[in-house]
Amino acid sequence: MRVSTAMFCGLTVAAVVAAGGTAQAQPVDSGTRIGVGMICNSPAQAARFVELRAQGRGGQAAMDAVNAEAHDPQACGLAAIAFTPERTLELKPVANKLVQVVRVNILAGFDGNVWQQVTAMTQYAVMEGEGESI
Repeated sequence: MRVSTAMFCGLTVAAVVAAGGTAQAQPVDSGTRIGVGMICNSPAQAARFVELRAQGRGGQAAMDAVNAEAHDPQACGLAAIAFTPERTLELKPVANKLVQVVRVNILAGFDGNVWQQVTAMTQYAVMEGEGESI
């Protein structure tokens, strides 16, 4: 089962798409975070999403384009996840904010009702970066 399709959480996810598909993660403990946002199967797909956003495409349109290019409707999707960040792979300005592609280890997902632990899996999250773009 792919986490991004199983972990949609209603209006919160819709709000993230409207905001461009990025969200800031909230720390839970020293390493685990919880966040709602865009995750992709590969770093190239996440980077393509960020590139399309930087070119002015909306969050939903960018996600749809990446999934069409990948010939996989689940290549990128919105998810509510508990994760540990591993490393930042790319940092790019989008609408006067820094957006980063981060390799993450997903530990659990939220399906709108309950959190479900998953076997640890690597995905690539699109997140707001630290600091401001100038």
